[in-house]
Amino acid sequence: MIGRRYPAAMLIVSGVALAGLLAAQEPTAPLPPAATGEVRAAAPAAAMRWTDPDGKPLPFRSEDELLDFLRTAEVKSEKHLSTGVNFPTKLLLEKDGIRVDAVFRDVNEEKSAPTFGGGRNDLYFRDSYIFEPPAYELSRLLGLDNVPPATLRRLHTQNGSVQIWVEHAMTELTRIKDKIKPPDELRWNKQLQVMNVFDALIYNTDRNRGNILITPDWKLWMIDHTRAFRRTPSLQNAAALNQCERGMYQRLKALNEALVRERLKPYLSSFEMDALFTRRKLILERLDTLIAERGEEKVLYAETVPAPPAN
Repeated sequence: MIGRRYPAAMLIVSGVALAGLLAAQEPTAPLPPAATGEVRAAAPAAAMRWTDPDGKPLPFRSEDELLDFLRTAEVKSEKHLSTGVNFPTKLLLEKDGIRVDAVFRDVNEEKSAPTFGGGRNDLYFRDSYIFEPPAYELSRLLGLDNVPPATLRRLHTQNGSVQIWVEHAMTELTRIKDKIKPPDELRWNKQLQVMNVFDALIYNTDRNRGNILITPDWKLWMIDHTRAFRRTPSLQNAAALNQCERGMYQRLKALNEALVRERLKPYLSSFEMDALFTRRKLILERLDTLIAERGEEKVLYAETVPAPPAN
C-alpha cells in the first residue's frame, strides 16, 4: 500500500510535528485481530513474517534473502498507482514459485533551492528513489523492524528502488477519516515516538498520514522516504522530541559511525552522511538534557509488545 503524497505547501510536515495530530482521540472501531503478535524493535530481521498476495507466509529465512528476491525476481505484472505525485508502480514478482507484491519508485529530482510556500526554502532539495534503501538499512542498524525491506533494481531501462508491499494495511489517513481508535493508545503513542526520532535523524520532510501504514496487529510501518537525508545539520523541531524508546536510545549512542558510513556509502553523499551524524549528536544531546532535568523514567520507556494470541 502506498500513501498519497500531498501538495508540499499543505502537508509536508516533519514527523515530530505530526505527532500531535496523530495522538487525537477517536471513537473505537478496532481492526480485526492479528494472526501473529508483534516482535520487538530489536528482534532479528529473520523473525519477521512477510506474506504473499494470498496471505501465505513467505519462505525466506532472513531479510537478506528477501532483498535478493526483490532484486532478481521476474516481473509478472505492473500497475501504475494513482496515489502521490510521483506515481509509483506496483509489481508482482515471481521466482521459483514464490510470488511477492512490491512497489517500484523511480523519482529522481534535484533542485538548488525550491520554495514550498510560507517563506520556507529547502536548500539542496532532492526527491529520489535512492533514499529508500538507506532508510531501510539505517533502521536495521538501529534494531528497528518497521521500515519494509527496500533495495535497488532496474525496471526495463529505468533505475529505481523496489520495496516489499505491506499487505492488508490501511493508512493513517484512512484511520483518521474513518475515526478508528487504536485499541492500545499507550502502545500506539510509543510507536509514534519511535517514528518521530527516526524522522528527526534522517531529516524526513515528507512524513504525512498517507505514508504511515497500519497492519491488523496495529503495528506502525514507515514508508516513502524519498525526501529524507537532507544535508541540513540541524533538527527540524528539537522541542518536539521529548521521549525515546530505551533500546533505540542505547543503539543511537552505540551506533558505529564507520559501519554506518560503509553501509550507506552506495546511497548517500559525504555531505548527507555528515549531516546525519550531526543530527544524531543533537538528538542525543536533547535526550540527555531531558534525562538530567526530568529523570530517566520520564524520558526513556520500554516498548509495549502485545502478547501472542491464544492457540
